[in-house]
Amino acid sequence: MNCSAIRVLIISSGRADTISTHKFVPDTVEIFVPESQVVEYRKNVSNPIVAVPDEIKGLGMLRNYIVQTVPEETVIMLDDDVIAIYNLEGVKARRLNDKEEVMKVLINCAILAMDANCTVFGFAQKDIRAYDGTDPFGLRGWVGCCVGVVGKSRRFRDDKYKVDIDFCLEALMRDRIIWIDTRYYFAQHRDNNTGGNAAYRTKEGYQNSIDTLVEKWGSCIKLNRQKSQIGITLKVQRRQPLDFG
Repeated sequence: MNCSAIRVLIISSGRADTISTHKFVPDTVEIFVPESQVVEYRKNVSNPIVAVPDEIKGLGMLRNYIVQTVPEETVIMLDDDVIAIYNLEGVKARRLNDKEEVMKVLINCAILAMDANCTVFGFAQKDIRAYDGTDPFGLRGWVGCCVGVVGKSRRFRDDKYKVDIDFCLEALMRDRIIWIDTRYYFAQHRDNNTGGNAAYRTKEGYQNSIDTLVEKWGSCIKLNRQKSQIGITLKVQRRQPLDFG
């Protein structure tokens, strides 16, 4: 496998002074930021900065722009607000502090996904206490925070919210599986950034996004209404029930 065909990058639409993901990856990993904020980001990070046209607004549009712009067939997009990365295989969760180890984890996940002919891959979104050592990989569900895409034939929906869930469901419908590595967990600040694309978020827009997602996918989506936000789980059957009758 030619690892040079895999691109790891950070997407940032918040503020330059709140970005944290770059602390966990090598300084060579590029950060894609709005063109109007390039100067501010260069004051705060040493990583290479790639300018994204300011007219690219919303997460879906941003992901599509990156996938179509970079030459590599496989792209790993990290959100900018990662605060910790854990390996869950031991008796206790182990925090990953070595940047090269983090890169190996990302590249390994991409290679496993490509070997399984998956076009979408990433890491589990569940609570780290829910890890099951007998089930280290998942083939259904959704990925976020770290989203890997293989190929350029599929597009994210043009929305500011929950585009990863829709993209994963499209992959499940067409490819039947996606690749989810449950051995690692990427902890992040959720929905706390301001500035950039975050400036275009509204309560009404968020609710409309949820409504259209439910309208499109129906019973495949289950909403869990919490105090601060709406949690979403997917109900996609992929395992045949055993019948001993």
